[in-house]
Amino acid sequence: MNLKISSVIIIFLLVFSTLATAQKLTILTEDSPPLNFIRDGQLTGSSAEVVREILKRLNSTDTIQVVPWARGYHQAQTQSDTVLFSTTRTAERENLFQWAGPLCIVKWVFYARRGAGININSLADAKKVGSIGTYKNDVREQFLKQHGFTNLDSSNTPISNIKKLLSGRIDLWFDANVGLLELARKASVNPLDVEPIYTFRDATLYIAFSKTTSSTIVKQWQATLDEMYKDGTFARISQKWLPKNSIPTIAPENSPRLTIYTENHPPSSFTVNGELKGFSVAVVRAILKRIGHPDTIQLVPWARGYNKVSTKPGVALFATTRLPQREKLFKWVGPLYTQQWGFYGKQGALFGINSLEDAKTIARIGTYRKDAKKQYLSARGFTNLVSTNKNYANVRHLMNSAIDLWVSSDFNMPHIVRQVDVKPDALQLIYAFKKVNNYIAFSQGTQDKIIMQWQKELDAIKQDGTYDTLYKQWVLGQ
Repeated sequence: MNLKISSVIIIFLLVFSTLATAQKLTILTEDSPPLNFIRDGQLTGSSAEVVREILKRLNSTDTIQVVPWARGYHQAQTQSDTVLFSTTRTAERENLFQWAGPLCIVKWVFYARRGAGININSLADAKKVGSIGTYKNDVREQFLKQHGFTNLDSSNTPISNIKKLLSGRIDLWFDANVGLLELARKASVNPLDVEPIYTFRDATLYIAFSKTTSSTIVKQWQATLDEMYKDGTFARISQKWLPKNSIPTIAPENSPRLTIYTENHPPSSFTVNGELKGFSVAVVRAILKRIGHPDTIQLVPWARGYNKVSTKPGVALFATTRLPQREKLFKWVGPLYTQQWGFYGKQGALFGINSLEDAKTIARIGTYRKDAKKQYLSARGFTNLVSTNKNYANVRHLMNSAIDLWVSSDFNMPHIVRQVDVKPDALQLIYAFKKVNNYIAFSQGTQDKIIMQWQKELDAIKQDGTYDTLYKQWVLGQ
């Protein structure tokens, strides 16, 4: 009887799978070389060939349509059974679609006319130029609008932007790093007349499915793509079109989607004119790039991020101090860096503190809500702690004598005080009480293979010199 039931179930699943595969899909892409573009009247490119191979392996007769990006993006959000590639996967877009991938890793680059004399080193600099060419509803245009840019010149095709740039109608052009040569060929212009002047970030591209598409279909596409990773087909296709550093190097099944949080805590992580920067941010981004995971880092108040990683699956939080009382709450990758905790006071202050017991006699000690240092002191019976939601507020409280001491570390203190225009030498270390390591904390439900993969990549970053370079840039050089 059990054998008969099992046979019926297997037959049902096979039939259901076949029906799901046979379901008609509207598959859309854009003219965006070298990923998907028209050459000699035919659709070609790295992503186009990958998608065709997926369709072939699924015995699908669905065809790919080339449409303007804005139309495809709208249709994928509003119509069922719609597929759109190559789509940049961001935190803002995460819940708009279902995803299969990754297909490619690209860099976001600001281009100028060669010899134009324009120099930018940040988004703030880019806001000051006359006009920036963008592609309508492209992820880069969406990003700049979200960060307050009002000097955008939007076009319906990427080719229009390169023509506008070289004719002097725009000052900068914001696009990916991989399509310049083919776009220049199509626009009949010399690519050497265009020069990259500021590379902003890496981004990862995927296949996006409308939210109402059957999850079975999405899983079939992902499973087929996984097979292509394993048997080398994906690499063979991609190598024809893409530079090596744009090709994801591992199977996506080994890098499931994570929501990644950090806080405003320089020099580990902080924002400058809307740009997320810092030592730990740079290290985590290097890991994400190596495993082909989208950059989904979100800056939130520490208490919120700590609550998320403590209660939600698929969450990572950095940089998190690893303490005995936290050990079983999370899974850990690291260390990212080491720091010395201590009590800081105004320069010249005399407290005579030689132990934690001495510190308990101080009237008011400023701490950061749900921070490891606060938790450590609270667990040791401190009742004189004054908490704030923003750590830099403690500096103001200290300088205004609203608190007597502030708990910070040698790693963070100089950078935090500068946020409120206070010089580090206006403070002094009164008493150092603990040396700790900071890690990336993952929610308990995270698969062990993900933890092992992240640790492996972090170890590799430390061994190949990347870690030391980033440390000198963000910690020693600040």
